[in-house]
Amino acid sequence: MAADTAVPEGFAYVDFISQRDGKPGMPYLAQFACARFAGDPASMHGTEGFDCDAMYDVTRNIILGQNVIIPYPDKYWTAEVYPEGLGTDSSVYLFSVER
Repeated sequence: MAADTAVPEGFAYVDFISQRDGKPGMPYLAQFACARFAGDPASMHGTEGFDCDAMYDVTRNIILGQNVIIPYPDKYWTAEVYPEGLGTDSSVYLFSVER
């Protein structure tokens, strides 16, 4: 959404910036990497043997394996995307990254 767009009732918002501003927390870095998953949703969200769940760990490990910096802890965020709409199974995971 464009800057200063009104937030519809019942929704939350997060501000993003293009470069670190020297302050922890919001606004967060706008850059992100994503991974798209296919398969059994229960397996993608399984937690056994993972730090968080499979989607989180696999996405994080791919990013770090490519020497891309994740802005821990001050500008770090993640998000699950539901390409078929809320209430459907998630198949995309986003991770904030440095440029």
